[in-house]
Amino acid sequence: MWKELLVREARYRAEVFRNLDMHLRRLVEVVKSMDPEAEVYLFGSAAEGRALLASDIDVLVVTDLKPSMVMARLWLSGFKEPFEIHVAGREEAELYKKRARLLRLDWLRERS
Repeated sequence: MWKELLVREARYRAEVFRNLDMHLRRLVEVVKSMDPEAEVYLFGSAAEGRALLASDIDVLVVTDLKPSMVMARLWLSGFKEPFEIHVAGREEAELYKKRARLLRLDWLRERS
C-alpha cells in the first residue's frame, strides 16, 4: 500500500512541475484576489531551473495581510506540497531579496 502512495505522490509532483506555469498563474490569481497590491515571487531551485521532482516550490507572497489568512486561503485553494509558501510584509521581504534570487510572478497573471 505504501508503494502505491509513493507512486501517486510522484505522479502528482510530476504533473505539478510539468504544468508549473499554470499552477503559478492560479496561485497569483488567488493572492491578487485577496490583495491586489501583493507581490508574488518564485525562488529557490524552481526559480533557478535546477528543481527535481523531490524539490519544494518556494513562493514568497509580499503583503500586508496576516500570513495565516494568506496561508489558509492558499491551502483551501489546493496549494499544498510541493508548494512551500512564505508570507512576508514589505520590510521582511527585503531580507529575502538580499539572500535569494527572486523571480517576480505577477506577469503570469497578465499573460492569461
